[in-house]
Amino acid sequence: MKSKPNHRDARILERALHASDLTKQEYIRVQAVSLRKKGYPLKEIVAITGKAQVTIQGWITDYNQHGIDRLRTKKREKPPHVTLTNQQKDRIKKLITGHKPSEYGYSGDFWSVPVMRRLVKDQYRVEYETAKAYRDLLHYCGFSYQKAEFVDRRKDNQSQGNFKKRCEKKLKKGVISMWW
Repeated sequence: MKSKPNHRDARILERALHASDLTKQEYIRVQAVSLRKKGYPLKEIVAITGKAQVTIQGWITDYNQHGIDRLRTKKREKPPHVTLTNQQKDRIKKLITGHKPSEYGYSGDFWSVPVMRRLVKDQYRVEYETAKAYRDLLHYCGFSYQKAEFVDRRKDNQSQGNFKKRCEKKLKKGVISMWW
């Protein structure tokens, strides 16, 4: 679909392109929208910018709905990757080694990802995005993953033992035979 040139928007975008405060990525976004407003086909803009067509269409939509400020890089509210320092990790290691979560007011008798998440948040106001980060922290503290063994509560050990005895007696008598 061929776009009709929009000279007013093209002038606004051209002025923005000549502004020296644009980052490289912002410049590419503004340039792509500017070229589209001048009537360039999307395939040509893709070739010029090296960006995907769907990405360019998203920038054009953002510009049309919200203006040029939407093409600027947004400032993050929190850093992209918040981590604990080695000193903080060592402090957590001292806190949890040889102690149960219940000693610090947390539920449970063992350190798990949800318990570590609350501890780190309470101590340092840091919250990792993934559970893997907490597993890595537990590993740093010397803990290893232990899979819990499933035990059926309905299982009756006495009747299971009786069944084994009955089978052994029948095997000895020759009433039943087994092949492997």
